[in-house]
Amino acid sequence: MTADSDDEIEIIKKRKLLEMERRIAAMKKEEAETPKKVEEDPLSVVKRRLVGRGPEVLEAALSQYPNATMEVVKYIAKLFKTGKLTEDIPGEDLYELFCNLGMPVRLETSITYIKDGKRVPLSKKFKGED
Repeated sequence: MTADSDDEIEIIKKRKLLEMERRIAAMKKEEAETPKKVEEDPLSVVKRRLVGRGPEVLEAALSQYPNATMEVVKYIAKLFKTGKLTEDIPGEDLYELFCNLGMPVRLETSITYIKDGKRVPLSKKFKGED
């Protein structure tokens, strides 16, 4: 009787082993089929939501304060992803945010006037070219 019971135990063990192998194979197949969610770059998330002069302010901030600006961008992207921030960000608001954080962003500005239907920079008038 011990030989029969040993044979039965071995058969049961083999069945259980085959069943576990099938389960593992099914789990691996399921993992391979489900597409992995690719994390979107925080910078691209924020750039899509900027309006007006927003992209210009962001580029200036990135060139002047790269590390600090990336931290701000990551936080803003997180707010967009969680749904706490839903509106687009105008350039003026982004500029004000950086100033309030102690990062005064210097932007390229120029003053022009119209003469004979053409825009002429004020610097030309001061230089006496006009």
